[in-house]
Amino acid sequence: MKEVIEPKLIRNYNIVGQGLAGSVLAYFLVKSGQNVKIFDSPDIPSSSKVAAGIYNPVTGKRLVKTWLADKIFPFLEDFYPQLEKELNAKFFHPMPLFHPFPEVATQKFFKSDHVHEDFFDFCSVTFETINHQEIVKSSLGGITMKHAGWVDLKVMLHAFRAYFLERTILIESKVFSQITEDTTIFCEGFNGKFNPHFSYLPFNPVKGEIVDIEIQNLDLQEIINQGVFVIPLDKNKFRLGATYKWDVLDFIPTEEGKNILIEKYQKLMKPQMRILSQQAGVRPATKDRRPFLGMHPEIENIGIFNGLGSKGVSLAPFFAKQFVEFLVNGKELYPEVNINRFASLYLGH
Repeated sequence: MKEVIEPKLIRNYNIVGQGLAGSVLAYFLVKSGQNVKIFDSPDIPSSSKVAAGIYNPVTGKRLVKTWLADKIFPFLEDFYPQLEKELNAKFFHPMPLFHPFPEVATQKFFKSDHVHEDFFDFCSVTFETINHQEIVKSSLGGITMKHAGWVDLKVMLHAFRAYFLERTILIESKVFSQITEDTTIFCEGFNGKFNPHFSYLPFNPVKGEIVDIEIQNLDLQEIINQGVFVIPLDKNKFRLGATYKWDVLDFIPTEEGKNILIEKYQKLMKPQMRILSQQAGVRPATKDRRPFLGMHPEIENIGIFNGLGSKGVSLAPFFAKQFVEFLVNGKELYPEVNINRFASLYLGH
């Protein structure tokens, strides 16, 4: 398999947290022949299990190609299908994503010569909403992303849990006692903000809420995304999200969150829908929107893999592998993700 990393040395690694980041990092460490223990409590709420798991190469209001798309997306499209086979579970759902133009100005921009040619490696553009006229409240057309889809993180993490338990490397514990001579990597999601070793890092956690909805007689074969996303799950069942809230960081669904999603749905979509359930989680986002990878500035055997934010599904495989190559073989991390970029914050805290 492509992800196997030949180690220079075999060491003992403790991974704290079995969310998306911790699971994928532990997997690559196992594949590289390292001795791994994962410390995780199923009682602690996990944002990974709540996340919608969308991956999408074009993002933002300006519809630009996302950071490192040319490297990250081919990697994830190779990684997840292989992982499904190994874990014997179905959680990878590639499908087109249609983003209607929000306004005439955006449509005009894509009709101009300003769009870079390699943009169309990931997308196709239409200038009238022929295929979506019964579904979407827009006649302007939009962009269809080719390399998009979603990962069912709840299913994947459950399969990972079984994989780790079978190998007796998962320790279900609320308390982690650091073993001095081992290398410990903290993968705690937004709780990393409260880790005394890494609290100096500029976390910017954000609460998000999603709802599962029922739409009768809608055979949707793609994700619709503008302001909110609508993901087809099963027959007549869809996922709608998400909200963004920075001031209250908890896992409690709210009426406010539900009403925001209903309002945004009604602006975007024509069919009537009914809410089935609601969930909330806290994304481990960062101030500069780049992940946190690397080792502590002074304690050489503790590190962090965190800060994947709302793009965890696309970022986790690529950077977990890069981090393992750094840990095992000393290969350099990208400067944009290495926590060394915040050395001055550590010195000043």
